[in-house]
Amino acid sequence: MKLTHVKVTPFWAGLVLGVGAALVQAYFNVFPPVANGFCMICHPRDFFDWIANRLVGVDWPVSLVSTIYPLMTVVGVVAGAVFAAWRNKELRFRRVNGWWKYVIYGFLSINFGLLLAGCPIRIVLLSAYGSPIGFVGWASVAVGATLMTLIVRWWQRRAVSTGGDAR
Repeated sequence: MKLTHVKVTPFWAGLVLGVGAALVQAYFNVFPPVANGFCMICHPRDFFDWIANRLVGVDWPVSLVSTIYPLMTVVGVVAGAVFAAWRNKELRFRRVNGWWKYVIYGFLSINFGLLLAGCPIRIVLLSAYGSPIGFVGWASVAVGATLMTLIVRWWQRRAVSTGGDAR
């Protein structure tokens, strides 16, 4: 049976993932730490800390879910994404101009996320728990998005007025 006619919208994907995560948690008795959720900053941090604890012998804190179910963290996300792209014949490598910008932006995003105590998903979960850090996170994300929108708009206006490239 081919499922190529099925259109997955963000709503249905979120609904299925949310219900699926709740069922997995209930069935396998998985209890992740409070508001850790599906954080793409916290789980890599835990993975790195776990490796450093084993190789270097330090004692950095690692959340329990990252030690018991490591494939549910970033390793599983990356492996699943690569497998899905390969299965759908979308996996291809390409040369990217200005790759250093993506490295710098990624570095800054991860570091600011660590300063903030997690990714936007974790900030939403923290807010749902009533944590002040969650509300500060919401405000920080809103200010950052507003500032970056204004900067990008300024770049675009400047590029249009000079007739140059906006990048």
